[in-house]
Amino acid sequence: MDIYLKHAILHLLDRESGAPVFSQQPLDLTTEYIREYLTKKIQKLATPQTKTGILAEDGAFTQLIQRLPQDFVTASADLTQRWYESYNQSEDAPGCDVFVVLYELDTTPCVAFLKVNYNEGYTHFVDSEDGSLKNQLIINRAILANKTQKADEGFTVDLTNMAYELVEKKYTFSGEKRLYFSTEVIESEPQLSLEDNVKVIKKVAEKIGKKFETPKHDLLADVKEAVYESIEETGELAVEEVAAKVFKDNITAKMAFKEEVAEKGFVDRAPLLREVKELTEKKYGKQKLKLSNGIELIVPLDVYRDPNLIEFVNNPDGTISVTIKNVEDVVNRL
Repeated sequence: MDIYLKHAILHLLDRESGAPVFSQQPLDLTTEYIREYLTKKIQKLATPQTKTGILAEDGAFTQLIQRLPQDFVTASADLTQRWYESYNQSEDAPGCDVFVVLYELDTTPCVAFLKVNYNEGYTHFVDSEDGSLKNQLIINRAILANKTQKADEGFTVDLTNMAYELVEKKYTFSGEKRLYFSTEVIESEPQLSLEDNVKVIKKVAEKIGKKFETPKHDLLADVKEAVYESIEETGELAVEEVAAKVFKDNITAKMAFKEEVAEKGFVDRAPLLREVKELTEKKYGKQKLKLSNGIELIVPLDVYRDPNLIEFVNNPDGTISVTIKNVEDVVNRL
């Protein structure tokens, strides 16, 4: 998908200074490195951690979003101010810069809000002392992440239907770590992200599997394989496919599993966001095993399921033996 930037602005929120600094002029989008930086940041908001939802039609936040195409500079400051009023209540939320961007995704009008935290970095400073030049090493505490890193928090909104994608973090408020973006700022409860859905599946599968005395390593391997196959084949994460793969012919276990994941907010058959499918297949296409004796293994799924290549044996004393077979060569990589 092509991203065409139309307007962008940068607002500064250095919490040590005590007040936001709102720009009165937009960024110059004829500058290549600015376009590239913002485009990469927008693209990287689509991750397995991204949550989705629809903004409330009559919400104050929605009205601010809708003002952006007509009154970009002022509306972007008002939007950032609304977010900052919640963010600033945190005891540990860091200083940051905020980019508000109006753009088209192919031909669809969209808005992006990108929050990039400050990092500490070192640089040089040329000073003059007693008429001679003096090169100094100084610390800059407001360095932004480079273009290849995703924004620390942010969202995009499709202006045609108010559908949004959100990446948020927990910060400390009154001594408690919690989310604030979805609960206080956007006035709309998002669906679970793909990563959160997988966590629900894993937790419930472990609970149900324990009742039916399913070996944990087998069960988690089945969960991971089911996630991989469901996404690869359909582009969605489907509870029916996962239940069938993990609990096979155990109808009681499958029913209990499906009921409990639904209770915990699992979003069945939610289409994956752009570019997330490829990332997810790469992540779940391998089994990562950590044995109690300190050995760690990364095994491709096709190898994991082939008893001619790897075998797990349950010993009478309760331990497990892992046998790796038919290895032609071993490469030691430092």
